[in-house]
Amino acid sequence: MARSRGYAERVNVLKKVLVHRIWKFVPVIERNGKIVRDHVLIAGRDEHHPEGSYYIEWYEGSRRRKQGVGGFDQVVMAARRKSIERNAHKAGIATAEVIAGDPYGFAHSKADRRLPKDATIDTYLAYIRANRSPGTYKAYRYTLDALFRSSFSKPFIDEATREDVLKFTAFCNERGYQSRTIYDKLVVVLQFLKQYGITRLITPSDWPRYVETIRPIYEPEEIRLLLQKATEKEAPPIKFFLGSGFRDKELRFLCWYDIDLRNSLARVTKKPRWNFFPKNYEERAVPLPSVLIEQLRKMKEERKALPSQLVFPNSNGNPMEDHLFIVKRVAHRAGLNCGQCITEHGHRCSEEASCMRFFLHKFRHTYATEHLRHGVDIRTLQAWLGHRDIKSTMIYLKGVQSKDALAKVNAGSLAAYLA
Repeated sequence: MARSRGYAERVNVLKKVLVHRIWKFVPVIERNGKIVRDHVLIAGRDEHHPEGSYYIEWYEGSRRRKQGVGGFDQVVMAARRKSIERNAHKAGIATAEVIAGDPYGFAHSKADRRLPKDATIDTYLAYIRANRSPGTYKAYRYTLDALFRSSFSKPFIDEATREDVLKFTAFCNERGYQSRTIYDKLVVVLQFLKQYGITRLITPSDWPRYVETIRPIYEPEEIRLLLQKATEKEAPPIKFFLGSGFRDKELRFLCWYDIDLRNSLARVTKKPRWNFFPKNYEERAVPLPSVLIEQLRKMKEERKALPSQLVFPNSNGNPMEDHLFIVKRVAHRAGLNCGQCITEHGHRCSEEASCMRFFLHKFRHTYATEHLRHGVDIRTLQAWLGHRDIKSTMIYLKGVQSKDALAKVNAGSLAAYLA
């Protein structure tokens, strides 16, 4: 029978997971003497939660302590080392030998803790690689491995100060990164430091300032031309991106059982088979226009598709990975390229399908902006887009001008002066 896991009755293993959209610490599950990966005990039930990170918990007198350890691969070792340390402390044995060389920094006092720079960065990146998407790992690896490792000259991470963080931002600035990019990379560095208990290093005024731009959208004429020039195979995914607001991976791993033809809904659900989990680990349902539902119904009938099959597979029936190139190819065919783009690899959009004005997330921008323009409330749109923070949804308000606002502008005295 499954039960929650502890070590020497003094060190418990917990995991911080999402429970009804709230992050909570819950016990992990043990079977046959071993911790079960991603299984936790919630309200007496064994539940599978791949999101979140692992922690160990112990008591020092009457005070309860917690320490983040990152991924599944590190938690057993960390709990055992902490148990040894606590038992040695109880027996009156000096713990210097236990603490020395501890790569996780679990010593009971900060003065004794050592976090070697290279080992700590490597450990954290190993956790990210095991628990986050390949794209996230790639971004974190470059920020921490190539940038932070170079700018941080001290041998131990626990020596980090505000000056070191400011030095990192200056290091990025010297390499030509824009303020928004530096902001995002700084978030990664601070998350890394926070994982090891290093917090409150900078003030609000230390954050890079950047202009929050209006999200670009596809204009009606561009959409009409894209659909006119798209082939019978290219048009359906373009229409689905536009009508659902799905992200690229959400469309890539969409199965027919995610499409509710009766209620005109498309769902974003986890696909362990392809190691796909929804962003923020939250599944959601999105209403689709009736005209799109009818087109999907016809596609399913013509293919005699099974519920478990992908809606937009490649020729081998596997997830298609070149949706971006399809859009760029159709845009080039439609004569919509701006003719001025030169990619980082030297490709000119005046000569080939490489215009940077055409990208998949722009359909999502268009979806959000048009729904706000036609009266969908911000909270509903937040749920449709799958945003955890409503601030992410409110960004689209900048690009919205309702018909009521235009009517008021035309009826005002300033318009009369311009006649």
